[in-house]
Amino acid sequence: MPLASSQTGYFINNSNNHDGYQGFWEPHTSSIDFCESNYLLTHVIVEPHNVWSSILGLSFFGLVGILYGNPTQEWRTFLIYFILLIIGIGSACLHASLHWCFQSFDELPMIYLIICALYAVLEVDTPRGEQRYPHLPKYLVLLSCISTAIYFKFQHMYVIFFVTFSAMTVMIFCLHVQIALRLHRENRNEKRNRKEGSRVFTNNSIALRFYALHHIAYALIASPIWLLDQFHCGKLLPIYNSLPFPLRGMTLHVAWHICSGLGAHFFIQFLCACRASTLGMVCETRRVLGILPVVVIESKHDESPTKKQS
Repeated sequence: MPLASSQTGYFINNSNNHDGYQGFWEPHTSSIDFCESNYLLTHVIVEPHNVWSSILGLSFFGLVGILYGNPTQEWRTFLIYFILLIIGIGSACLHASLHWCFQSFDELPMIYLIICALYAVLEVDTPRGEQRYPHLPKYLVLLSCISTAIYFKFQHMYVIFFVTFSAMTVMIFCLHVQIALRLHRENRNEKRNRKEGSRVFTNNSIALRFYALHHIAYALIASPIWLLDQFHCGKLLPIYNSLPFPLRGMTLHVAWHICSGLGAHFFIQFLCACRASTLGMVCETRRVLGILPVVVIESKHDESPTKKQS
């Protein structure tokens, strides 16, 4: 079990940002503390704003994706959204307690989500029921086991998780860009041949729209916010704590939760639009709750998506 907070070198440590009373979850055993002042609003929940924003910003998008965001009805999409749902719950538990057990409940699913996304990206153009890389699932399961072992070995060193997750994210990013460039070339060829209304052009246009939204939400907003909030906490904390109730103590980490969850949703919908082309379907978009765009199937050509496949 990881060492208690008094013995752990925190990546960011604000565990004493309360008025001297003992909080319910102390001593904290997570290897990271966040900028929100601990027990500022209640002695029972360490970081209440980060708790509700984990559910709203992560689990909400996972639930919406499970219910409305799987137009091709494939297990790969369901699994990624289910893991996103779990991440939100784990994140809420971590922020509520700063306990090592709940930290792993948050961070390990983040690694698993990247691994599942790797499968979805590499098999994005494979016909239903087939596999371009037959041994890929076994290798990814092995990678998950190795990542889990390394994670628990070094859980007390948050930087190990940070570097591992960041490197895997960059790898997915590179593959993501390659797919988008191919779609852009296909659409350019379709325009040259004056086939703007074709299935390929329609699906690619929708996919590229989600591609752009993903980068706006995650790369341009969420990631800079996380870095700003973590590394400039000392300057921002007095501003956070001076906000009027009920915003008192709310940090930019709230925006990170919401924008990162939104970015993940856009990334998955990008893959859904790509899969629609592979499966011979024409897709369009509609808005869940009048706000959140998702891919839906306009018509079916080659195959029926009713049976879930990996």
